[in-house]
Amino acid sequence: IISPPNRLCYYLKKMSSSKSVNYSQKNSGNFLEEIIGAEESNFRNFFNDIDDFLFVLDLEGNIIETNQAVLRILGYTKEELVGQSVLMVHPPEYRQRAGEIVGQMLSGEAEKCPLPLLSKLKTHMPVETRVYNGVWNSQKVLIGVSRNLSELALSEEKFYSVFNNSNILMALSEIDTGVFVHVNRKFLDVLGYSESEVIGQSSKELDMYYDHNLRNAFLEKLSRNKSVENERIVVKTKSGELLHCLFSIKKIEIQTHTYWLTSADNITDLMTAKEKLSHNLKQQTLLADISKKLNSFQNFDKNMDEVLKMLGEHAGISRVYVFENDPTGTLCSNTYEWCNVGIAPQIDELQDIPWEMIPSWKTILDKQGKVLSYDITELPEDIYQVLEPQGIKSILVFPLYVHEKFFGFIGFDECVTHKVFEIEEIELLRTISNMISGSFERSIFQRKLSESEARLNLAIDNSETGLWDWNIITGQVYFNEIWCKMLGYDKSDVEPHVSSWERLVHPDDMPYINEELNKHLKGETSSYQSLHRLLTKNGEWKWILDKGRVVERDAQGNPLRAIGAHFDIDEQKHVEDKLQKANENKDKFFSIIGHDLRGSIGSIMQMSEMLAEKGSVDEETLYTSLESQKEISRAAYNLLENLLNWAKSNRDQMIFKPEILNINNIIEDCIFNVKVQAESKKIALKTKFDQEYDVYADEDMTRLIIRNLLSNAMNFTPENGSIIFSLSSKNDFVSIKIKDTGMGMIQENIEKVLSDN
Repeated sequence: IISPPNRLCYYLKKMSSSKSVNYSQKNSGNFLEEIIGAEESNFRNFFNDIDDFLFVLDLEGNIIETNQAVLRILGYTKEELVGQSVLMVHPPEYRQRAGEIVGQMLSGEAEKCPLPLLSKLKTHMPVETRVYNGVWNSQKVLIGVSRNLSELALSEEKFYSVFNNSNILMALSEIDTGVFVHVNRKFLDVLGYSESEVIGQSSKELDMYYDHNLRNAFLEKLSRNKSVENERIVVKTKSGELLHCLFSIKKIEIQTHTYWLTSADNITDLMTAKEKLSHNLKQQTLLADISKKLNSFQNFDKNMDEVLKMLGEHAGISRVYVFENDPTGTLCSNTYEWCNVGIAPQIDELQDIPWEMIPSWKTILDKQGKVLSYDITELPEDIYQVLEPQGIKSILVFPLYVHEKFFGFIGFDECVTHKVFEIEEIELLRTISNMISGSFERSIFQRKLSESEARLNLAIDNSETGLWDWNIITGQVYFNEIWCKMLGYDKSDVEPHVSSWERLVHPDDMPYINEELNKHLKGETSSYQSLHRLLTKNGEWKWILDKGRVVERDAQGNPLRAIGAHFDIDEQKHVEDKLQKANENKDKFFSIIGHDLRGSIGSIMQMSEMLAEKGSVDEETLYTSLESQKEISRAAYNLLENLLNWAKSNRDQMIFKPEILNINNIIEDCIFNVKVQAESKKIALKTKFDQEYDVYADEDMTRLIIRNLLSNAMNFTPENGSIIFSLSSKNDFVSIKIKDTGMGMIQENIEKVLSDN
């Protein structure tokens, strides 16, 4: 009647879907009769093409024919079933009820039967059964279609297990409204909400986004793509704390509903570390720039004004100034000053101030090494009376010493708000104060010395940085002792020539250095700067920030002399490399964990759908299903433990703990955890162990490796394939071999894997 097999398969698959079709109605009955009346060969092909259980019954309920899914999954043979009542494939305690429901379905009183089927091994199989009237070989028959629900329920259960135990903030929300319907524990713990405060509310109502327009942008992106992956956002906690997160969102279906699944990985600590590293580099650059200014003998006053401006802008302060003593040491005057926008200058009002007016000032500087106050009202009265008219709220002052004598001081005023000076900031300003002291000292020398070469060398000797002075024509370079000690050399170890420096530069860095240096020598840049490695005396490479500039050119503009400074940034560079490596390790580890969880989450969703459907299983079936999933849930939990261990390792909290292990048992455990998946793909899992092997290894790491190898084998082994584990020993080591019947890897990929490891 219907000869094309694809048409027959299409309509019968439609018949066995979860959608309800009333075949007792006029036309529908004729349609089904037409399909069931098809030639047996076509109908059998259809039977063997689907995984649902199909039964052809006579009007007494006896089995005439079944499909291969009944035989393969329930375990019966054709001979054991044909001629028997279909009630025999139901558990004995459900058979009477099953017969009643079948009658109700045929009369139109019931739509489906939720009772389980019984396998030959006496296990219960959760199904959803529908029965229709039909014709088979010109004989009126009943057609039973039982939909296998075990994987659906398992899938949803695993999904919620991983969802709730994830170390990433996760949430399910409605597509149209964005209202939260489910969030995990990490979401509540990190953001500080209770579940009742979140469920039924949207992220906009809770004001979670620092910029809520980002959500609309994500939805716009989702209209073009299937998901949003690893977008940077800032999330607000209930208390108002801002968290930096990597945000992902995609649509998922759970039972008959579609939701947004959102996840946010809190990277605030990483961002803080990155910002701190960036801040440290800025400070080093500031020190280099200031050092360059202070080491120039030309335009001393202009350079000092620029240094104060650089300090003020970096610290975000209201006013920076320098006071100098007169030759008698009885008076002090404001000689240099920089003021931020809106701050009134004081330099003209603060000239020739007698020290006897503020005796407490010198006392505090002498005993404490600084004047530091968050609120000037806490300072002695004589100091307060001088500072208050200037509108100062907070203050930080360091003394300046020249030739080991009190020369004056450098101060930092805050006039807008009360400022807390951080320890790192205080130490930076102290360092620069010492550099300014040295600059004044060199300035005094400059006035006394007539030989410019002597003035330059003496200034370099008193510098606190690794300085160099390069005669570009002759190649001669003066390196101060700090420059040499920075690399572990004595001054006598380093020949005062540019070739000495070139021999110390890492070969990989030289092209970049030459490019930057040549640009400056040609006058294309105002200064020279490079980050490169130099060889220390003990044979290690140290990262250096090198800054300098040409200070003399001939009439044609050709460079004659350049001076500059080296700064040791090796520690900061290693921190940066460590942070980058941590990010790479995170991405690789998440890829591995995601690879392991993909199959588990799929099974969790399927089982959860079955268990969540009201009336689909009884208590005993529910218990049996949950018991069978215990080991698989434990496996998923172990994966999450691996994720936590990775996080610990990146905080230096993970400890390698080798111990005596039975490797046979570990392999058997890993095989058991994928048993359900293997059975669904008809993959045979085998072991060839000639004996028990004990090994000395870390158990968590060993299990992770075996799980990943087994997961790969499962993914790339076709149906009816096999995976074989074998063990052998040689030279006090145990070798684990995993062989599968998959397609394998091309030689190019094999070489890449081996080279990466």
